[in-house]
Amino acid sequence: MIDEPNQANIHGNETRSPIGTKVRMQRANGFRILEMYEDAEEELSKIFHEDRLKRDVLTMHLAVRQDAEDWTSMLKTARILRRQYPGASEWCIAEAYALRRSESLESAREVLVDAAKRHTEDACIKYNLACYSCQKGELKEALRYLLVAVELDAKYEKLALVDEDLVEIRETLLKQGFSSEPLSNED
Repeated sequence: MIDEPNQANIHGNETRSPIGTKVRMQRANGFRILEMYEDAEEELSKIFHEDRLKRDVLTMHLAVRQDAEDWTSMLKTARILRRQYPGASEWCIAEAYALRRSESLESAREVLVDAAKRHTEDACIKYNLACYSCQKGELKEALRYLLVAVELDAKYEKLALVDEDLVEIRETLLKQGFSSEPLSNED
């Protein structure tokens, strides 16, 4: 099927392309997987105007920009998602991730410290704070955040032993009994 570009009709309105948002999203994701980020962005730019600020469309933009390592654009999208969905911690984490890479570790850390106050039971926020603290040389604080993260979600125990951000406390973790062994399945 040949996709005709959106054109203005005689009343100055966009003519709808026969390709809907769902198909555009699938195409964009395919391009993303193939690391064809410009093509993915182009596909997303053709989504109907009224759909462009929907969560799934913005999430795809975020994924494309993260994979393309376009941290400034990722940051803009993460901030939109964070404002639209303040109860969802993943957008705070995405914003911090982009900030760390586009501005500074300290800026990213500030976002997560604020997010931790609102999302007190979010293990991923605590884990990321452990990473950022360790990178800043605040090893006791890193260990404190990490222990809380592991208490909230045991998967962070194994992850901590291979995460490059936590190299400085790895020996301490092993002494405390952290293990990279798979957790047993309890029925």
